[in-house]
Amino acid sequence: MKVSLEKRNNHRPVDDVPALVLEAWSQGLMTGSLVIMAAVTYANMRSGVLLHKLILLELILAMAHGTFIFAPEPVYGWYLASTAIGLIISWSLHNVVAWMKNRPFMSRQLSLFYVGTIVLAQPYWAVEIYANFAYFNNFNVTVYERIRPWEALFRDPWWIYTTCNLFWVVKRHYNFGIIELVRECPRFGLMLGSMCLSIVFIVADVLSVTGALKSAMPFGINPFWKLCFMFKCLCDTIILDDFKTALDKLSARWLTRQGMQAVHSLDFTSHPTFAEERPLSNARDSLPLKYPVSAAHLERTEQ
Repeated sequence: MKVSLEKRNNHRPVDDVPALVLEAWSQGLMTGSLVIMAAVTYANMRSGVLLHKLILLELILAMAHGTFIFAPEPVYGWYLASTAIGLIISWSLHNVVAWMKNRPFMSRQLSLFYVGTIVLAQPYWAVEIYANFAYFNNFNVTVYERIRPWEALFRDPWWIYTTCNLFWVVKRHYNFGIIELVRECPRFGLMLGSMCLSIVFIVADVLSVTGALKSAMPFGINPFWKLCFMFKCLCDTIILDDFKTALDKLSARWLTRQGMQAVHSLDFTSHPTFAEERPLSNARDSLPLKYPVSAAHLERTEQ
């Protein structure tokens, strides 16, 4: 199957006013949001937590690529391609952050596969770095035109899996559903909404780069990948900790409000397929069976 790239002007869009406005707006939105998210992350991060530092680094690396609209010709092409290096590193780092947040819900084999495929994707990014320099400086446009339609395949599958897996885990392995989760913690609901929006913009990016939205968009300008990345980073910033830590805290608080006590923190790492559950008659028995509860404790819980 042959995938073709929607043609775009590889020069600074000066004469095309709609294209210039759209490009400048999308870059400003991305960079401004990254600056704000970096400040919020720095203010809330805890010292000694590697995950928090990686999230901050992910935001900082991508900031410069939202300023290439200001570069005049002939600096424009070189500045664009140079700042894209930091953006590409940030994309890969985002997948690593997603793995760290999702790792407690993954088996060892799946975790190794997740990280291994991220590593296997890196040669593509090395080629795209060269393609950016070649395309936007007019000495080889062929490579970029051939590989750009495949960019989402090497950038987004890990994030799509992380999003789907989080929804599945909440639905299957915690005492509350999505609605109860959002009511208990609106911040978590905002993160889930941002995840869904990021996937919507992934689809829009693929449609745009393959020419499906040609009639609706100015010539060659694609703001969708910037919006997608912005919502991905927002998910990382809203809740800095890994998903299991955040969900366990919410679960314990929710159980307390229901007149119960959390007996044990759920342990998803001890078995790759998680503990088997069975439908039982009351709320206390909704805890996984792999965590036995003594009769005395249950009597104290009911009182």
